[in-house]
This record gives sequence, C-alpha cells and structure tokens, in this order.
Amino acid sequence: MYETPEALLEFSTFLNSQMDQVNRIEWNTQEENIHFFLGDIRNGTNHLIPSVYHASAVSGVGLMYRIINVRGFFEELTTHNFNGQTLTFKLTVNDSLLAENNQQIDIEAIDGNIKISNSTNYDVEMVIDIAELSSLIIGVVTVQELLMLSKVKISDGQYVQSLHHFFFVLDKPTCITAF
Repeated sequence: MYETPEALLEFSTFLNSQMDQVNRIEWNTQEENIHFFLGDIRNGTNHLIPSVYHASAVSGVGLMYRIINVRGFFEELTTHNFNGQTLTFKLTVNDSLLAENNQQIDIEAIDGNIKISNSTNYDVEMVIDIAELSSLIIGVVTVQELLMLSKVKISDGQYVQSLHHFFFVLDKPTCITAF
C-alpha cells in the first residue's frame, strides 16, 4: 500500500534492489493503471494475445458491496456533498433479494447537498438494480459506464452528465483483506 507518489517510488526502489535475487515479482494490487508506472509490463508468461499484445496481468472480481436499506443509506449521506450538483431526481431501485428495498426515492440536490423529498416534481428518473447502485455509490463504476452497459435507465438523456457528476467518486474502494 502506498499513499503518495514518493512512497511508490521508494517501494519500487526497494523491489528493484532485489533484482539480483529474484527473477520476477508478483504484485497484488487493485491499481488498475499500474502498468503506466512499470518499464516492462509483461507478466513473465510470454503469452501473446492476438494480434500482438503482451499479457500483463491477471484480474478478478472479488468483493461485492450491497446497500441493505436504500432510503436509510441516502438519509445518512445528507451531510455528504455530491460534487456540487443541483438537480432533483427520482431514484427507482429494484432488489430481487430484499423486497423492502424495491423503492422509489425523490432526491433533491442543491449545490451537492441532498435531502429526501416526497415531491412528485423531479427533473429525471433513474432506474437501477441494487447491485449496480451499490457499486455506483462507492465509486466502482460510473453512471456513463452503466448506461453503456444497459444497467441503468435514465428517463431524459440531457441529465446523464449531471447524474454522472452527482455519483462520481474520485477514489475507488480498496480492500486488502483476504477472505
């Protein structure tokens, strides 16, 4: 784990100092763009992916996050700023596991600060499954990516960017706990 560019460089210097003792280092990381840092991104298998791409990593999907109370979750976030966005939207959540989570919530955001309202007056409706909402709200995926994958429905296309910015999270979650 590293938190600064300097720490990553120091970590790399230490690993490089081991090159007379080891042929290859396996680096378990959740940093999806670490290949930009490395001088040689090949993973040592010499496996070529057609047409001429070098295998560089093995990836997997592990942890799953789940919101178990949608309304309560957003009520807890009333002190969080949603990237300065101003819009009112109806959030329709589908949950095949917990019927009580099948909810419609009207969220009013003013300069990024939200309140749950009971108004039927909203700019746009967003329909999403709980699995995708859980991943979206913590920053694993974006609204635009979910839209391209047909995993979210947005009633008015002119609000896609606003919803994208509303839910955007700069840092994705990281977990190094082995289960």
